[in-house]
Amino acid sequence: MKTSAALSLDHVGFMVRDLDRGALLWRKLGFQLSPRSPQMGKTPGAAMAPWATSNHCVMFEQGYLELIGITSPENFNPWPHFIDRFEGAHIAALRCGDAVDTYAALRTRIDGFDPPLQRRRMVEHDGAEQAFEFRNIFSQDDCFPEGRFILIEHQTPDVIWRPEFMSHSNGAVSLAALMFCSQVPDPTVDRLARMTGETPESAAAVGATIAMAGGGDLIVLETDAAKKRYPGVKFNTGPHIFGAIIQVEKIAQLEKLLEDNETPYHRAHDGGVWIEPQYANGGVMHFQQATA
Repeated sequence: MKTSAALSLDHVGFMVRDLDRGALLWRKLGFQLSPRSPQMGKTPGAAMAPWATSNHCVMFEQGYLELIGITSPENFNPWPHFIDRFEGAHIAALRCGDAVDTYAALRTRIDGFDPPLQRRRMVEHDGAEQAFEFRNIFSQDDCFPEGRFILIEHQTPDVIWRPEFMSHSNGAVSLAALMFCSQVPDPTVDRLARMTGETPESAAAVGATIAMAGGGDLIVLETDAAKKRYPGVKFNTGPHIFGAIIQVEKIAQLEKLLEDNETPYHRAHDGGVWIEPQYANGGVMHFQQATA
């Protein structure tokens, strides 16, 4: 797991209404999920309080997936404008070093981010609770139509990156890339480039890839190019995160698991396989062979 001060791809957050159903879908893809953890944060009229949502995480050697669903609807829900837009990927998180230093550098490149916020949630381990502590730099939703961006400084990463959570029957080892889609990709590419401080590698009429120095890619595809690469997928309107690329140890191992679980899959352009959004909680799940 990389711990460089350079930005790297940390995680992607999928939002669904039914967390139990969502967890079942990801288990059928061969992911091991961490125990359910209630979310909490700022609420109207209170500094910190439980939210309406809980999450599961799928931890890899590099990066992770987060699944967020409504479990206590009587509590404050900070996510309705995302879930009402569509169920799927709405959070893109990049890992940074010191959040204060990162925020200072970020402000010289792009507007629309709030100062670092100290966060904590409790995680159960061996019958006891441990504090998972981190600092988040949140994007302002009005400035980023693609979704919520977070630059995160992990202060106690070992609390959630535990060996018992990183063994997956599909052989998954890393979150390699997030995929964005837009009918007009240039504004999204520009925002991501300024956010990361990296120079995009462009491909004419297709989009661009931003490779982060700390690891992981942000891929922006023009809508027609995305439809050609993932035929039959219904893409949402406006710029959005539409999928993730996961590296696995052996594609053949994954294929057998999907067949045993009666989960349809398609051959990908790079020799991997991809899963339709309806079987993966609203986003394309693209699996590729891990490099040595």
